[in-house]
Amino acid sequence: MRTVLHNRIETCRTLAGERSFSGDNSNWLSFIRGPQLKEAHFNQDTVPALVISGGSANKLAADLRNEYSLAWHPKNMRVGLDGRSDPVFLIVHKLDYPTYTSVLSDALESYPNLRIIGWDGGKLTGFGAARAAALGFADSLPWRPERLMMIDQDVVTTEQTRHSNPAVRRRVENLHQATNQPVVGFGVGYPTRQTPPLPFRDTEQPKPSDWDGPAEQFVSLRAPYRRNRGDGIYDPYMVAGGEDMLMSKKLGLSKEGRNTAQVQEKIIKKELKGPPDVPNTYWSEGRVQTLKALFEAEKNTLVAFEGESMTLDSLMSKFVGNGWVSAHPSVDSYTAAACIVERIILRLASESRL
Repeated sequence: MRTVLHNRIETCRTLAGERSFSGDNSNWLSFIRGPQLKEAHFNQDTVPALVISGGSANKLAADLRNEYSLAWHPKNMRVGLDGRSDPVFLIVHKLDYPTYTSVLSDALESYPNLRIIGWDGGKLTGFGAARAAALGFADSLPWRPERLMMIDQDVVTTEQTRHSNPAVRRRVENLHQATNQPVVGFGVGYPTRQTPPLPFRDTEQPKPSDWDGPAEQFVSLRAPYRRNRGDGIYDPYMVAGGEDMLMSKKLGLSKEGRNTAQVQEKIIKKELKGPPDVPNTYWSEGRVQTLKALFEAEKNTLVAFEGESMTLDSLMSKFVGNGWVSAHPSVDSYTAAACIVERIILRLASESRL
């Protein structure tokens, strides 16, 4: 199984190396930073919010304009003694950058602490690459923040996870100290979306059976964000998802059936409403190119299915026959194949064989 991991890493390195211009922070990343990014009042104690987004510019514009429920809304950021708010950085792929800067122009004008950052990783895209890019960007900030928040774009504010509340802030910082971990979850993440709670209302506590989930969706991260020009705690080769699970396994966050590095509160996500972004070039082209390249490199991987050994390519044909994917080859089958490889990688991590 280690051969599977080695092949995935080498393929992603090749994809990241196929670049249009050289990186400004590592050998595979570059950033479009936009105007007015030098802010003298930011310092080590500033806690920025990094929000990874894609294909949702119109939905975010509508939400920022109509309400303030998002946890990272610029109005929900901590206000310093100088009366200025901590910054929010929307991290988007360079293919999405023109759309985001255009659609969110009113929000950028209304909220001086909101910024849009474009990241470029060559032909490497995906969830892990986006998170690694976010940490690469944070590592390049000249004011060297000692801590940051990484928040999914659809996470909402609750009283128990309100990051601007000094009590919540202390609770997270104390958990960093107690666990000596670079990452702490503001709560337990859930895949379902729901209506945001009313202000000042307590949220339901997570069930004990949910306590062992990965630190995801809404986390605090402590510097250093990268070491020796590495990619930090998120592995960019986890393209189809699972980068949070792999990170949690590699850091050993789970002890005795409980993730010790997350607050036992509930993270709530909502549905973002609005028209889709057209074109959605990153999702329909950049992502697909990466998945197709991965499949071509991994299609001969041997896997076991229903007691039979076969290649990943043959398994996808079986999936079509069972009605689990619509066609092969297709974006659906490429995605399914990538997820299978990443499950193998997660198994290696569980067995401490990475």
